Amino acid sequence: MTIKILSDFDGVWTDQALEAENVKIYMAAEAARYAEVSGDEARADFRRFEVAVQEVPAEYGWAPDGRITAYVDEDPFCVPNSIAMYLERVDDPQAVRYRDAILAGGEPSLSAFADRCFLTATADYREQHPPALVPHAKEALEALHEAGAEIVVVSNSSSEKIVGWFQRAGVDAGTDHDSYLRVRGQAGKQILGPGDQSIEVAGRAVYVDRPQYRAVIEAENPDLVVGDVFSLDLALPHVLRREGRAEAPRELVLRRHRHTPTWVHETRAEGAIDTVVDDVVELVHVVARLH
Repeated sequence: MTIKILSDFDGVWTDQALEAENVKIYMAAEAARYAEVSGDEARADFRRFEVAVQEVPAEYGWAPDGRITAYVDEDPFCVPNSIAMYLERVDDPQAVRYRDAILAGGEPSLSAFADRCFLTATADYREQHPPALVPHAKEALEALHEAGAEIVVVSNSSSEKIVGWFQRAGVDAGTDHDSYLRVRGQAGKQILGPGDQSIEVAGRAVYVDRPQYRAVIEAENPDLVVGDVFSLDLALPHVLRREGRAEAPRELVLRRHRHTPTWVHETRAEGAIDTVVDDVVELVHVVARLH
């Protein structure tokens, strides 16, 4: 029997800390350019802004439409957008200086500025660094295939990025159905629908009306879903399973990092998560158990 795994990419098959740090550095540099201050001054200010949002993580995150789709403490990639929220909200003179300068410089919004910085910085990082796959990623995939697993990587990152990184590591990845490792990029997990359906975990509202991601789950009908960001990767599959949907997975697995917040991993998101792993190699044991 084949076990289908629906896996996230960034944070599961990669350790994204260095790439995320590169985004923050680029964002501060762009803000310095707009505000006409030194790079050192902007980096110091933006470190202070990051500390401020991390002190109240339930109030900040990635919010493409104004609603938080993933919280700042769930994923280091959420930090730049959280800082953008901070700049929009507060009256601190330093924050106001950057806010006014960024908008006067032609950026349509602080959120759009953060998005542009993310896309540009991650593209630059990919050009200048080797693929940041976790150690033994290829061996882990081979072991999963030998254990009877089909792996589909579903990510908000572009298919081109994911396929390129795996291929450079010697993995036959592609978007075709006959690919050894199949990729579905630009999945839109962050895109919230018009409804306000949410679940409450540790006092936080986690929105679960994610129509694009739901369509992927319905099409793939996985046995196992793996992710490192509860709000983006695992909350919707959890609700589908709780509702008894035919397309819902049997198992939800969290890939834990040092930055994974306690409200997610200590209680396994109040019982929503079945298994926590620290390395993709551990997925082989999960697949064996599901057979």
